[in-house]
Amino acid sequence: MVKLFLVEDEKIMRDGIRKHIDWKGEDIEFVGEASDGELAYPQILKTRPDIIVTDIKMPFMDGLELSKLVKKELPESKIIILSGYDEFKYAQEAVSIGVEEYILKPISPARLLETIKSVQKKIEESRKNESALEEWSREEILERNALEQQKLFRALVSGQMSMTELVEAGRKLEMDLMASFYEISIFNFTLPGETGDAYSEKQNAFGSQVLDEIDEIDGCFLFDRGTEGFAILTLGETEEMVRKKDDEAIQRIIEAAESIEEGNYFVGVGTPVNRLSSLGNSYDDANRAFSYRYFREPNQVVYASRLVNTGGSNVDVDVSMVASNEKSKGVYEKFLRSGSADEVHHFIHEIFSSFGEKNINSMLFLNYITMDLYFATISFIQDLGYKASDVSEEFEDINSAIKTIGNYKDAEAYLERGLEGAIALRDSNSVKKYSVILKKVMAYIDENFDKDDISLNTVASIANISPNHFSTIFSSEVGVTFIEYLIGKRMERARELLMTTNMRSSEIAYKVGYKDPHYFSYMFKKTQGMTTREYRARGK
Repeated sequence: MVKLFLVEDEKIMRDGIRKHIDWKGEDIEFVGEASDGELAYPQILKTRPDIIVTDIKMPFMDGLELSKLVKKELPESKIIILSGYDEFKYAQEAVSIGVEEYILKPISPARLLETIKSVQKKIEESRKNESALEEWSREEILERNALEQQKLFRALVSGQMSMTELVEAGRKLEMDLMASFYEISIFNFTLPGETGDAYSEKQNAFGSQVLDEIDEIDGCFLFDRGTEGFAILTLGETEEMVRKKDDEAIQRIIEAAESIEEGNYFVGVGTPVNRLSSLGNSYDDANRAFSYRYFREPNQVVYASRLVNTGGSNVDVDVSMVASNEKSKGVYEKFLRSGSADEVHHFIHEIFSSFGEKNINSMLFLNYITMDLYFATISFIQDLGYKASDVSEEFEDINSAIKTIGNYKDAEAYLERGLEGAIALRDSNSVKKYSVILKKVMAYIDENFDKDDISLNTVASIANISPNHFSTIFSSEVGVTFIEYLIGKRMERARELLMTTNMRSSEIAYKVGYKDPHYFSYMFKKTQGMTTREYRARGK
């Protein structure tokens, strides 16, 4: 339904127009009337009509002056001018203002209604196009924002952007990054038997719920890190304010995780910093706390500020979890499968700390541990199809390494380099695996792009990869987002049908996967720079 406002100084004509047209039956809401532009203008601003019918010659403020004011404040409103003056200068000025129709009096209600209905049709067509734009924009924006947020997070914690660049990147994502204090927290949600990148309805439900929950907390921003879980950036004017917001966010994470059967969570909380450029330090502390998920039972929150180091022994570690070397090796092997390069330093330190100061200062015990973890690493990369030399020549020669290791810090550094190399090979292997999967997925898209229910979620489920992770892989490998690729395939087929058949545009819309012909027409013009009719005519 459209809204209409009438401005006419002749009361008889005004009453005639209002009374002799069945506005409700014509799906038009008559929202008001006035006898001149001066009285009409404030009412128009209040009612915001879609169509304004106004006389041109009125006391106090005429129709042209009113039209100028309305077009400035409500540019989308359509104006129909009624005039008793058949003079070119009036019509010319009306056109320059942006008036939709210029009608000469006298005019019957039926003739006026015909003009109003013509304008109404244009408005409704425009609304359909806007609706199509909103649908396309929402999907495209959601996918692009997810990718841009990942880039922003990496930049925030790596220091690769200046403060000005970070603030501007945040502004584009509607994130105000200006505050006195900042803090990073890291968390994940796991389900028994599921790998980190696998498609899972429960994982998706958790991600959606947490996004909505965190979005409600002012000064908290959630980042989806794909296989590495999630991160929260918390801003505040005081450390106390940051901690309070973080505690609220963590409580919501716990509640979301506990609402899903068999779901487990683990949260690592960094320390507050007072500079945006120092966020890397908070992230490093969060990683240290987060790495404790390999040493502790799930469903815990670990605060970096509460971890106490004394010499070689960490009193906050549950030593019973890693009391034997076999248990330590099991934890190490688990890290090889799912740990990240950012956590390596803290993880290796905690492995050594768990043995106690006396043990790690024994060269016999130190050599034994180093050899055992070395062979666990070699076994892992061999299963991936690599050799020790693929990590590095230094790591391959364990005998020489043992001779140069003089204390536990040397051993930690040696194993850190090896573990980082092994993770790099693991991730490289994953890229190869994803390349194979992407070929299958793209073949599926090419064969099914004409299905109106194809989406990022459905394609991700076929690839058995979580939607956000799939989107990251797809855009990285293909060079465009999934939505852009899908639209490209649909437009390619639409062009072919326009040139080789006599099918109507609405028929082609259904053939290429669009339920709404108006949406298709809008997308075609947006992506091809011309209407379907113009494209077909150009070909002929």
